[in-house]
Parts: sequence; C-alpha cells; structure tokens
Amino acid sequence: EYVVFNVEFRKEAISFSLSEIPTALALVFLSPPGALLARLPISLLVLMVVRRNPPYKLAFNISLFAVELLLAIELFRVLVDWWGGSDGAVIAAVTVALLVIVPLSSVMISVAIGRFEGNTLARIGDELRATWWMYTVNCVLAAMTVALALIEPILAALAALPVAGMWYVLHSHGQLGQRLRDLDAVHGFAGRVSRSLDPSEVAATAVSDFVDLLRAESAALVRFRDDGTATVHAVGRIPFRLPARRDHTDDWSTYLAAGRIQLVDSVNLPRAANAAELVSAKTIVAPIMTEVGPIALLVILEREIPAYHFNAQDLARVQDLTEQLATSLSKGMLHERIEFEARHDALTGLPGRTMFESIAAGAVRDQRASEVTCILMLDLDRFKEVNDTLGHHAGDDLLVQFATRMSALLAPDDVLARLAGDEFAILCRRPDHDAAVDFARRCARVGSEPVTLDGLEIVVTVSVGVAQITPLDVDALQPMRRADIAMYNAKWQRTGVEHYRDEIDRRTPARLSMLGDLRSAIESDGLDVVYQPKLDLVTGRIVGAEALVRWEHQSRGVVAPTEFVRVAEDTGLIKELTDLVLARGIAMLRTFEEHGLDLGLAVNLSTHDLFDSRLPQRVRSYLDDNGVRASALTLEITESSLFVDAPR
Repeated sequence: EYVVFNVEFRKEAISFSLSEIPTALALVFLSPPGALLARLPISLLVLMVVRRNPPYKLAFNISLFAVELLLAIELFRVLVDWWGGSDGAVIAAVTVALLVIVPLSSVMISVAIGRFEGNTLARIGDELRATWWMYTVNCVLAAMTVALALIEPILAALAALPVAGMWYVLHSHGQLGQRLRDLDAVHGFAGRVSRSLDPSEVAATAVSDFVDLLRAESAALVRFRDDGTATVHAVGRIPFRLPARRDHTDDWSTYLAAGRIQLVDSVNLPRAANAAELVSAKTIVAPIMTEVGPIALLVILEREIPAYHFNAQDLARVQDLTEQLATSLSKGMLHERIEFEARHDALTGLPGRTMFESIAAGAVRDQRASEVTCILMLDLDRFKEVNDTLGHHAGDDLLVQFATRMSALLAPDDVLARLAGDEFAILCRRPDHDAAVDFARRCARVGSEPVTLDGLEIVVTVSVGVAQITPLDVDALQPMRRADIAMYNAKWQRTGVEHYRDEIDRRTPARLSMLGDLRSAIESDGLDVVYQPKLDLVTGRIVGAEALVRWEHQSRGVVAPTEFVRVAEDTGLIKELTDLVLARGIAMLRTFEEHGLDLGLAVNLSTHDLFDSRLPQRVRSYLDDNGVRASALTLEITESSLFVDAPR
C-alpha cells in the first residue's frame, strides 16, 4: 500500500501495487490468522498516516482486504484439497486463486462506487477491460515467486529483482505517459479556449478542461461582466457561495486582491446555503488577471481520492493555463463589448435596429396559435422642438426618461428597442389583438405624461402604430413596415394609437398599380371635373360651384377621390392633378361669364400645393390665359391640414 501508484484510465485511477506477491506467499506459508495479522495492521497504518483515508473509506478498504484475503485462502485450500499437495498443484492453486479473487476485489470496488455514481455495469466492464493484463502479469509474478520459495525459501529473494524492475518500469512509464498527456492537454487547452470569441463558450470550455486536466471533483468560473453582474460557469457540484456581482465579492476579496493562485482549505471558503457539510478536500482559488485587474475568478475543488489531491505541480499548471485563459477571455469580452455596442443604443442601452430585426425575425418564425405577436412603433411628437428649444442634452434626457417609462410597462417576454432618433419599437405577445392595442394605448398614455427637463415641465405626446405578425410574413421587415405605416397614420390623424389596416397603407402593390393608371389618366384626360352647385338658402339662387375631380377607370370602375388623391400626394403627382382641376375649372369660369352667369368657383387644394412657392404664379397663369378675374376663384383648404406645418 505504501508504494502503490495509479494509472489513469478514462478519468479513473487504477491502482498498481504488486500486492499479489505477498498475498501468494501468505496463502502458502501462513495460517489464516497469521495472514490477516500480516496484512491488516500495517495496511491500516499506511492508509491512515500516508494515504489519509477518511473513516468511511478506511473502514471499506480494511474490510475489503480482509474479505479478499479470506476468500483467497478458502479458494486456495479447496483447490489444494482437490488437486493434491504437490508443488505444481500448490503453484497452480495460488495462480487460480489470485486470478479469481483479485479481479473480484476490483468488481466489489466498482459496485461500491456505482452505488453512489450509477452506471455500475459499465464501470465494472471498463475496469476489467483496462486491468485484465495487469492482473494476469501480477498473478504470474506471484506464482513465480512462490515456485522459487518452494524450492528454497532464500530463492524467493531472487524474485525481488525482476519484481522491482517491473514496478520501476511501469511506474516510470506511467509518470512519463502522464506528463505527455498533461503536455498535450495544456497545448490542447490553449487551442480550445482560443477557438471562439464568445466569452461564455470560452469560459465553459475552460471549466470543463480544468476538471479533466486536474482530475478535479468540480470547478467554477465566475466571469465579471462590464455591467457589474457576474456569470457563473460550473462543472460538477460547487458547495461554495460564489459572487453574483463584481461589487459583491467581500467573501472572496482577499483572494482577488492577492492576484495569485492559492491552495486553501475548503472549510475556509464561503459555504452555499443549500450545500451539505463541506468536504475536507482543498480548493484552488485563482483570480484571472489582466492589466486592468481581475476579470474572473476560478475555483477548482479537488477529489477526496488521495491520488488526486492537488500539489505544487498542479498549481504551476493552473498558473500557466490561467494566463492563457486570461488572454482568450479578455479578447472574448472585448468582442462581446464591441458586439453589444454595435447591437445596442449607446444612450439608452436598449437593443438597436439590427438586433430588434433579428429578434422580430425569430418571432416571425416562432408564431404561437394561443397568442398574437405584435410590433409597436412609437414616435415622440414634436421631439425636434425640444432639441431646438432646450438643446440636444435635454433631448437625450427625454429619450432616456421615455425608455425608462416604457421598460417599466413591458412583460417578461417583451422587447423594447430604439431604432433611430425618437423612434422606438416594442415586440410583444398578448392573448389577442385587442390586448395588444390596449397595451399600445397604455404606452401612449404613460409616454405622454409630463416630464421635467432643465427645470421645465413639458408634455411630449407619443404616436403608436400597431401591426400583428401574420403567417404570411416571411421576415421582420414586413410587420415593421406595417407598424410604421400605422404609426405615421396616428401621427397624421393625431389619434395617438392606430392599428394597421389595408385602407391606410399608401404603398401596397395595388396602390403602386394605381399610380401608373393615375399618371396615364392625367396625361390622357381620363379624369373628369364635375361641378357641384352652391345654393343661397335665403334666395334659393345658385351663387357658385365647387370643382370636384372624378375618375372612372375601365377595369377599376369608379375610384373614390380619397384613394387616388392620397396616392397623388404620396407620389408627387398632386401638382399635375391640381393643375388639371385649376385649368378646367378656370376655363369653366370663362364659360359661365360667356353665358352671362355671375358665378364663383371653388377649387380644393392639397397641403402639398401650399408647400410649392410657385403656386401663385401657376394660378395667375391660368387666370390670365382665360381672361378670368381673380375674385371669381376661391381656393379652399381643410382646417386639419393647416396643422401639418403650423409655423409655415
């Protein structure tokens, strides 16, 4: 037991001690009580003092030794009684007894371990496949030693030389093989942790490798993020209370401040609330350091198996590995920071357009029958006035306050993003469309509450457009476009909230087709101008008329003015349409005068016509061409359109 060493196979230790030789000598030359006295007391001393087995393991090992020896003695005696007492029969009996009992002992150990860890049959199979050759060689060596001793007891000493030589060769081979495996593992570790720029993937790979390389019980890496939070990556059971934030490291501050690897008793570390009694094993505590300080904390708990207790070589190995880990982890965290800044708004910390489109695309693919998924577009009304009047710092403050208010309204699965300027978007899941519209109204109401900027309390209203994601959508841009249309309609109509409907969409394929037909109708005189008389209710006389444009398409039928006029406004055809009505209407005024009718004429103008600085010249040219006095013409505009650009 004192000179035992371990050969690793599939992360498990296989003990090699040549104990079969003294067992074989005891079978032949000692009585059962003498064999037990020779085997148990000294083994007990070695296990307690050198191997430092815990009490439960000490009791198991001593019991195992006693059962193993007694079974071997009984089987040996049965075989000798059967085969006779000749030297050949004794040697054969010793060999068979050892070949049966030694693997049986290994099986009993596997059963005991499997009782707690599971996979008993697989563990037994792996153990026997890995050690059958070793048991065979050891049993043959033991039989050779007994054969020499039977010839002359002093000759048994001759077996010491080949036995010691074999022990030395196997021991040296095991050490050399372990060094090579460790070296390969270190090189492999550097390659594995540098493959990815994802810090979570780097950390998970590193923790798993630390457990494998050091044959540890468990390990955890606490990674401190830029926002102060901590992410824990663990393999195995961690009985310690690990820090949840960078500023909550009081229990670990000593180790972080030291900036070096330490091997500490596990009982001295903060215990987790739900952890069982801390084991007596030691723990490696290693801060992952960069030039700016610790970016992570590594905790590795050793196994209670003495062969796997940490030593100075393990500490040196961890030192080398953590230096490589620090480089890979800092690169990953820098990449994560750059990626975050690219996908998030720097002012509010919310996701940006690119990230929101990606999340919305996922929602398009993952639609649920039990609920509706909607996109809300939110825009602050008169935000430009805040910037122009109070300055951009006040505008930024307003955006931050608005983002905070909207965040407080979100359900756990909702996503709020800032797309650009004063435009925000929300992805939400609700039981039905009405619930989504109610949520939009709540956003509009809360977002329009007074805010204090530079000591002034002001009110900035919010326009919200709601669009439901449908099974026909193939990407995020389609529902986002519909929500955008609804939002601009809410802004135009000053209703606060609008949900998307086909009739408010000015840019559908049908409207695009209508644009071509309308252009052709204007150029080919396909539009009609009709005149609605104006009646004086007192006298009953007709005092004037209003020019109204009408369109009857050969395939569309009668097209309502509200449809084609809005298409003309959105596409720039409104100037040509207005000129058509002015030209025909003023020509009709001349016809009225030629027939002796003293009638006035009213022509409706679009808001877009008012933005044309040449409008007076255009009207004057039509009046002059027809020789009509200006007082006969009235240009009309609706009251609501005056508020589109009030100062102008």
